[in-house]
Amino acid sequence: MNIRKTQRKNKTKQTVLWPSHDEYFTIADLVALNPNMLTSAPKPSDITLRVRLNKAITEEPYEVAVIGQKNCGKGRPKLIFAMRPVKQSAIDKAKADGISIDSNKLITVMQISTQTSTPVVTPVTNITSTQTVNV
Repeated sequence: MNIRKTQRKNKTKQTVLWPSHDEYFTIADLVALNPNMLTSAPKPSDITLRVRLNKAITEEPYEVAVIGQKNCGKGRPKLIFAMRPVKQSAIDKAKADGISIDSNKLITVMQISTQTSTPVVTPVTNITSTQTVNV
């Protein structure tokens, strides 16, 4: 007699469909994009998506960033995520929707400028030498 503890199928080979880089998202948005990732237990659960999201945030290549939170009244605030590299358009959309952005986590690492600077060289004219070297 084979008694199985659960009747759900293995979710290890499924891939997560992530939103675009121009948008921010919550866990509820991620569940709506990936309904096939819900467990088929008596009560559907999004634990598989939450584990994959946590790995995308904390493990290399760091695909997802936590950009802020939305206070919905009671309970914990909802975390807001964006795909890395976080684009300014995603931050602007989040600010427009009243989401508090955690600016400490959104540090610009490098800005590339197309302008080239020319070094300014000023000639030195008042050099007088009075030392002589005897060999």
